[in-house]
Amino acid sequence: MSNIAELYLSFAGIFSRPHQEVAGHLEELIDLWWEEIPGGKVYIEEIEEFCRKFPSASRRVDVLWEHYIPLFEVGDVEAAPYASVHVSDHGLILGKEAELVREFYQACGYEVSAEGKELPDHLAVELEFLALLARDSRTKERIDFEEKHLRIFLAKLLPLIIERKRSIYSSAAKLLELWQLNLEGKDD
Repeated sequence: MSNIAELYLSFAGIFSRPHQEVAGHLEELIDLWWEEIPGGKVYIEEIEEFCRKFPSASRRVDVLWEHYIPLFEVGDVEAAPYASVHVSDHGLILGKEAELVREFYQACGYEVSAEGKELPDHLAVELEFLALLARDSRTKERIDFEEKHLRIFLAKLLPLIIERKRSIYSSAAKLLELWQLNLEGKDD
């Protein structure tokens, strides 16, 4: 698998609902980020500190949930993880952007499973889709999706995550911002 695909999967894992697999492998994600994201030192060190503070995967998952729920899921959601909320005129979940994203997936030959836990324009789903495109060497489609959908969404969502300073989410958002929105020196 290409490093680009691995990067997309690493961020998809972080921004998915917390689970043992990602919590138990944060150190591997950290190694990848050290290697692939120049300029991310401060943010990677923050995530390393989180790992030292919470060495067990089960405790990490608990802490991640404590931050994930108010940030992305319930109550006065701090940073809705759906592109439709941020790039449409009405700020609704399952808005026009969700349909455009679903159509893009279909045009590339991919489907969002009906039993999937997330909507097509959820941040983690979009990142997983890009990992598939990178894995399958579909560079034109990947770049097209990044430009038409992902980066527009990230430019609105990531500042909301960063300003909340929630656990590793704000650090991971800064790393994703460095990788996707600060493109100088980016390798394709």
